[in-house]
Amino acid sequence: MNTRILLIRHAQSVANENGMFGGITDYPLSKSGQAQANSLAKKLEKYEIKKIYSSPLKRAIQTISPSAKFFNKEILIDDNLIEMNVGTWENQLRDELRKKYPETNKYIDETEYYTGMEGQEDTAHVADRMFKAVTKIAKENKGKTIVIVSHYVAINAFLCKIMNIPFEQTKLKIGGIKNTGITEIECDIENNIFSVIKIGSMD
Repeated sequence: MNTRILLIRHAQSVANENGMFGGITDYPLSKSGQAQANSLAKKLEKYEIKKIYSSPLKRAIQTISPSAKFFNKEILIDDNLIEMNVGTWENQLRDELRKKYPETNKYIDETEYYTGMEGQEDTAHVADRMFKAVTKIAKENKGKTIVIVSHYVAINAFLCKIMNIPFEQTKLKIGGIKNTGITEIECDIENNIFSVIKIGSMD
């Protein structure tokens, strides 16, 4: 039996609201994000969720907390689900970075491939650790429906890996997953195959 994975991007954070690079900086949800988290819980009621996993960052945990309360489930933390460390760009305003590093930002805007940032975690490494985490979780929950809450760049990197998409084609092939967007994935444990059913659904 396959494992059904609901891979969710966290709700709007204070960093999202203020146009900042969040990275691994531990921002909480904004007021709008808190409302999104409550709405997400309503959307997930139709599923028979067995376990809930999250990045260790506040914005991810706070996103799934209303759902965990509804399902009476513990939130299991996996450090490998954390967002990309964006190095010296952490906690910086995006508009200011566009002025300071116009070419790098232009490339990122056009491709959603986060590269060229001083001190950043390599995107391939992000994809690999996400793959390791999700594969382990899927194998531990064979035949069940589970929730995993992570982050924008981390989710994109993972999807590129399992869909065999070059990172520079992220925007073209995946698009932009909105806050609380749900990506549904089926994992064939026996053959270690991931099948993406839908990406970033807001339904």
